[in-house]
Amino acid sequence: MTDTWTREQLFDYVAKEYGDQAIDARNMIVKWLDRGDGAAIYTNHDLGSRDVGMPKIVSYGSPAAQLEVESPPQTLPDGIPAGAINWRYQLYAVCGGPAS
Repeated sequence: MTDTWTREQLFDYVAKEYGDQAIDARNMIVKWLDRGDGAAIYTNHDLGSRDVGMPKIVSYGSPAAQLEVESPPQTLPDGIPAGAINWRYQLYAVCGGPAS
């Protein structure tokens, strides 16, 4: 089962995980949430990967979102960002949007 977070929980997570880039990430996420989209938080679950535990946060919900779906899939689709192979990234939580 996927967790549903408040904005405050999401922004605390972003501050912890993104360090110096947290302000830029937060500003982008605020735009998504303000337009009615959600934020889907994925984490790398591949224990053999040097990036295990690393997050990827994407927008979902509207045609303007990265994922044009009402509910984000369990595995992050390939190509977000362009060219990325994402089978390692599993849905961890959502904030805002239709799935919340």
